[in-house]
Amino acid sequence: MTVRTDLVTAALSRATARSARAAEVTRTTFLNDTIAYAARLIRDVLPTAAAVTVDTDEKELHEVRDADGETLWHAPISGPGHKFNDSLVDDVDDLLREAIPFGGLAAAGWKTSVKGFPYRDIQLPEPPPATRHARAYVRHEDTVLDVHANLVPADRPSFALRDRFGNDMRETRDRVRAAILNAGYDWPDGQLTVDLHGAGEPGSVADLAIACAILAAAGHIAPAALKRTALLGELGLDGRVRVTDQTRAGVRFADLCGYRRVIVASTAATTCPLIPGGAVHGVLDLRQAVDLLAQPFTD
Repeated sequence: MTVRTDLVTAALSRATARSARAAEVTRTTFLNDTIAYAARLIRDVLPTAAAVTVDTDEKELHEVRDADGETLWHAPISGPGHKFNDSLVDDVDDLLREAIPFGGLAAAGWKTSVKGFPYRDIQLPEPPPATRHARAYVRHEDTVLDVHANLVPADRPSFALRDRFGNDMRETRDRVRAAILNAGYDWPDGQLTVDLHGAGEPGSVADLAIACAILAAAGHIAPAALKRTALLGELGLDGRVRVTDQTRAGVRFADLCGYRRVIVASTAATTCPLIPGGAVHGVLDLRQAVDLLAQPFTD
């Protein structure tokens, strides 16, 4: 028997399926974010905490353990004066009561405990490093710059961009920030400081290197991927990579400096000189540059 479906019904069916998939993703994200938040609260007083067990019926924390499986805290109490006091436990339990009713626990990695139902074991995410550092490189005629990006956890996010003399580069800072956001990346939380070291005036040719150093410090690019790579390009507010003056000469100079990979605007790549044993890559925008840097490169 042939089942006929009108166009409106088919469209509604597809929309429902898309919404269901989006809801599943959102639910998993919500559970992961809840555990990350709970982990932060727990580690404030139990810094070696690595896993927890949750009573999903009561929607309460049952136990906290370290990486060796040793119990650091268990319900209802672990003795008088314990650092993980009732107030902190209540804060974590409030988070669990908000998240557990949404379901999807198995999909989020909440495994059934050896204690059996309703207990679930959850590995806490690794704590973020105290400071994240990345370094990118600009080699362009008389401009020889190393871009250092440092991201430090802080309650109030901030962003400072300074040239080699310590002067604030406000226009470049605003342009790079807009490009990163419009390319679809979240702005990193914390205190972000970017310093330029070297010689020559940075100009807009350093935009791409600054943005990639920031994204590497934020974890979107492995900092090691920036080694032996020169980045030459101005960024538009929309995240597109624009050609700068004398890009050909800049690629030649980067080659002489020993850089095996150079990333430039796509409109300039075909006219640039070849790098023996290396490569010149053209990218349309910042996201393409990040995708390219994520690929292995050997020379």
